[in-house]
Order: sequence, then structure tokens, then C-alpha cells
Amino acid sequence: MKDLSFTQEYLLCALSPKGAVPAFKSTEVNACLVAGGLLELLYLRVIAIDEKKKITVEKDLGQDGLHLEPLYRTIKTGKVMSVTDVASKYIFGSGKLLGEFVQALARPLTEGGYVSVEAGGLFHNKTLYVPKNDEVLKIIEKVRAELLESGAINDETVVLGAMLQKTGLIMNYFSKYEADRLKARLKEIEKSEAGAFVKSIVDYIDTLIAVLVAVGGSAGA
Repeated sequence: MKDLSFTQEYLLCALSPKGAVPAFKSTEVNACLVAGGLLELLYLRVIAIDEKKKITVEKDLGQDGLHLEPLYRTIKTGKVMSVTDVASKYIFGSGKLLGEFVQALARPLTEGGYVSVEAGGLFHNKTLYVPKNDEVLKIIEKVRAELLESGAINDETVVLGAMLQKTGLIMNYFSKYEADRLKARLKEIEKSEAGAFVKSIVDYIDTLIAVLVAVGGSAGA
């Protein structure tokens, strides 16, 4: 079974027991999904983002990034886009692009048995991805073991922990004491010499979420 990416793990942890992203967290969670997708494309060196937050495609998407194909396609087929452009299309558009992206992220979750698919909505035309609780707990325990205990630290787990912490979802799984420790631990890692890469990624998360949420605020004004 192929390992999940940090964005897929984040989606799994973000889903409610009923199989949807909680409405009161939807803007932040959807923003983080898009930010995570962009970060993965950066990590795979498929795209580059310059100081003005303009996105350029560097190479074709390989097999490792198939779950990112809808996002990659949007970036590649459009004009030169900025992070804000992507935010506007995915977070505040008709919902079609975001739905396609979530579907692509969730396909390996379904195939791997991490979620079960159900029909929801008034007319049963909405796809719900009901998470398997034991699979969610495995991810949370990995975050706990690596970041709060003495486990070996993986960069992607640090990024996942940062995504969960910055959108408040970690409070669904950690006590306040643990959540405070996680926040302090992330800052400690960022300041360490070995954490230079992690710091750059966490800074990107901060920047991308801030841009995406800011676009949401202006759209709703």
C-alpha cells in the first residue's frame, strides 16, 4: 500500500465522523488543502513560486503526484497564476475545482481502506468520505510519537503537525497541554540548525494560509 502524502493525511484527520469537512472550519481547512497541494508540487519540484507568489510550472507531473493532478492541471492550463489566483478559483469558485481536487486526494484513501464512501445531502448527490477511526488515530499517534515523544522526526510529519496546529484541528485529538507542547515543539524545531528546511516549509504554510484566508475575507466583505 502506497504511503499517504501529508496533504492526504491532513484531509483524513480533517474529515468529521459523518464524512465531510466541518462547515465552521471549511475555509481554513480548504485553504490548507490547497496550500498543502502547492507545497507538495513544490516539494516534487513540479512548480516554483517566486517572491511575488507567482507560480510557474517546471516539469510534468509524475506518478508520485497523481493525487495532485486537478491542481496541477489548473495551474498548467491557465495563464501565469499567483497563489491568490489559485485561492480564488478553489476556495471561492463554484466548488467544482475544489470538489475534483478533494476527490483526487480521497481516491487513494478509498482504495486503501482509510475511508468508506457514502452518499449524503438532501438528494443523496454528495459524496461523503467517512474516515476509519483507527486509521486516523494511527496518523495522530505518529504525530504524537515524533513531535511530543522521542521518535525520529520526519519532515513531512512536522509539516502535517503544523497544518493541524495552525487550523486548530489538533484540538480534536490532543489535550490543551499536548497542543501547547506541539506548538512549542514546532517553534523549537524551526529554530534548530537541522530544522532550516522545516522552517522554510512552515513559513510557506503561514504565508499561503494567510493569503488564502485574506482572499476569503475580501470575498465575503
